[in-house]
Amino acid sequence: MEFYLTEDGVAIYHKGRRIVAPVLYLTPTLHYVQHVAPHVAKRLADMGIDKFYTDDEAAGRIIELACGGKCRYAKDGADIEQVMEYAYYNYLADKVVAAAIHADTLVLPCADKPLAKALARRAREAIPGITLIAAGRGCPDADHHHDPTPLQTPIPLGPTSRAVLATAIWAIDEGLAEAPVAPLLDAQCTQSALQVPITHP
Repeated sequence: MEFYLTEDGVAIYHKGRRIVAPVLYLTPTLHYVQHVAPHVAKRLADMGIDKFYTDDEAAGRIIELACGGKCRYAKDGADIEQVMEYAYYNYLADKVVAAAIHADTLVLPCADKPLAKALARRAREAIPGITLIAAGRGCPDADHHHDPTPLQTPIPLGPTSRAVLATAIWAIDEGLAEAPVAPLLDAQCTQSALQVPITHP
C-alpha cells in the first residue's frame, strides 16, 4: 500500500490500483460529523430535544458543541439515529457519492449505521450497478461483508477510517473491486499534539 499526499487529499494505491479516498474529517474536530452537526443541532431544537444519545461519543460531543448549550449528549438521552441518517443523506452523502461516480465499489462504514444507510441509499440512486461492501457488521444493504482488522497507516487515521481502508484492500485482493471508494472519516491526534497547550489571545 502506497500513500501520496495531494493538494486536495490523499492518493492511495494497492497492487497498482487506486483507492479513491475522499477525506471527510476537518480540523479541529478530526471527525466527519462536523459536516452535519449544525443541521442536527437545529433539528433537535425544532423537535424540542434537549438531551440526546448516539453510539459515537465523539460525534455526540461535537453535536453538543453545535447546540450552543441548548442540548447535551447523555447515555439516557433520546436516540437520534433517524435524525442522523436524514442529515447524512442530505448534507454528506453527495460528497462521497461524487467521488464514486467513476468507481465500481463503495465501502460502507458500518461503525456508523445511520451514515452507512444514507450512503447506501444515495449510491444506489445515483450509480446503478455500484457494488457496496460493508466494513464490519450491521449494513444489511451491502452486497458483500467483511470484518476488517484496522490496519496501520502512515497518517494518523481514526479507527473507522482504518477499518474502511482495510476493507477496500480486501476487496481488491478478493477480486471484488478494481477502483473502490473508501471515505476517510476520522483521524486521531498524536500524543505530542495532545500535549501542546491551548492558549487564547
